[in-house]
Amino acid sequence: MKMRNRTIATLAATASAAATVVAMAATPANAYSKLTEVDREYVPTDYCPCRFNDNIDGTYWHKDVGGEGIKIIHGNASRHEVAKVEFHPLDEILYVYDVKNDGDTLYYKVSYEGDGGRWGLYVAPSTSNVIDIRKVNLDIPEGRLVTVTVYDDKAMKKQVDKMTGRA
Repeated sequence: MKMRNRTIATLAATASAAATVVAMAATPANAYSKLTEVDREYVPTDYCPCRFNDNIDGTYWHKDVGGEGIKIIHGNASRHEVAKVEFHPLDEILYVYDVKNDGDTLYYKVSYEGDGGRWGLYVAPSTSNVIDIRKVNLDIPEGRLVTVTVYDDKAMKKQVDKMTGRA
């Protein structure tokens, strides 16, 4: 009887611990009590190449007549950079950065006009690197209006920013 009670107690403790892990994993981190916009660039790329410096790694746009590049850098309440997103019109490339290993990240919904309002949700990889970068080839038709909407949660309920460029 003692062995059976011990087994039941062990199983109950294991189930409780597993439920706690699932509950913790399902809850969004939302580490940023207040996000601030540290930098925002809107760049018509007709006369590029253009370079814009920032504290993360800088941004370089190539010439793309009719294109409009965008860059947004977000910081925490102390204005320390935590994330960056760039849309480059030439080849329709999106760069998504996470620059703070704090267990939280921002989510970027990229949509463009036409084709039924197609969109995708992108996030930087979560590694132990100081800077995590995801490069995405969006393959958007030339001339389309491109909107990048920034969210603090995967469910896209907490919008923190929005900016528009052109492929």
